[in-house]
Amino acid sequence: MSSIAEVRQNMVDGDGEAAVALTKELIAGGTPAQEIMNGLTEEMGLLGEKFENFEVFLPDLMIAGDAFMQIMSVLKEHLVKASDGPSKTVVIGTVKGDYHDIGKNIVGIVLQASGFNVVDLGADVDPVAYLEAARKEKADVVGISALMTTTMPGQEEFIKLVKDAGEKGKYLVCVGGAPTSVEWAERIGADVWSFDAFECAAKLKKLLG
Repeated sequence: MSSIAEVRQNMVDGDGEAAVALTKELIAGGTPAQEIMNGLTEEMGLLGEKFENFEVFLPDLMIAGDAFMQIMSVLKEHLVKASDGPSKTVVIGTVKGDYHDIGKNIVGIVLQASGFNVVDLGADVDPVAYLEAARKEKADVVGISALMTTTMPGQEEFIKLVKDAGEKGKYLVCVGGAPTSVEWAERIGADVWSFDAFECAAKLKKLLG
């Protein structure tokens, strides 16, 4: 019988095909999708810690992230969506000058699985593009990821733009990414900071009712 530990190992090895096959076996055998997803995000968290401690490197994170996305495409159908009222809309993207998108993609999938309507603007997104998308989509949340200390000011730039446009309070501004922190979020006036995708989904559900 397949186990979640095996799926985790396949993911770390970057063997998406084997991980997807094992995931399908587990689902067919009655293992809850949420349980598998929890195991995978825990593993991605451990990889993130190893990356910070120079025990693994960016290519290791990328192959695991790619396999994670493949597994999530299977799990997504089996995760229970929120059914209490219409979906809330979240616009997400990575800041201008930053081309990292694994973390942002994971957040998008977890939010979709949690019942949110997600509009993904991609990577290297200009602050004005977030503002325009928030208006167009009538967003409840704008989530901005920064994966490098040099691109973090892009998050602050967007918040200033929102204030200047007189739109503060129209939607929640959520920031995240490896170099960010709750202190940074408070300093720049963001509404939400999350350690990972699951914390983000839980906080948004609570704040948006």
